[in-house]
Amino acid sequence: MAPYSGPTTIAPTMVVGPEYGAILSLASGVTRRDSSRMLRSAVALAGGFTLAVAGALLLALIIRGAGLEPRAYALGVRPVSNLIDTPNWFSFIVALLAGVVGVVSLTEARSATLIGVFISVTTIPAASDTGVSLAFGNGSEAWGSILQLILNVTVLTAVAVAGLPVQRAIWQRADRRAAAGADERLMA
Repeated sequence: MAPYSGPTTIAPTMVVGPEYGAILSLASGVTRRDSSRMLRSAVALAGGFTLAVAGALLLALIIRGAGLEPRAYALGVRPVSNLIDTPNWFSFIVALLAGVVGVVSLTEARSATLIGVFISVTTIPAASDTGVSLAFGNGSEAWGSILQLILNVTVLTAVAVAGLPVQRAIWQRADRRAAAGADERLMA
């Protein structure tokens, strides 16, 4: 059994991405200048990701203590981990696209579960890899994963901050059109 050996290890945790609710709440607090909401959302995000890292750390310590670390992993062969703990422009693009999908999903009223997968693809692997890297004494990999997580949450939040006002404008316009159409039907 490999600790965090590939996408199949983390896919079940990405069925529902509860962190996007906190990210949207943070973005809503920013757009509405509601410092109380911003603080509650930031605490929820920090607490949730701290628990995710701690859970991954604990599981990896158990795996390590039981001697179940794969030989390739012990030799430093970690393609998935290396992808996660080295943020770059592609990381930014993936987070940006996930943020756009999240905001558009709200406008289009799409399934929150499916959107959770898109959002979690940018956050859960970084949180998990942080814990696993710490358990196996790879501080630089853990630091890279923390940076990846911060980058992803920041970009997701920024896209929501930019997108929520646009979304509100679209909904207000649709409401005005619907009201105007209803008024015309009543007068006819």
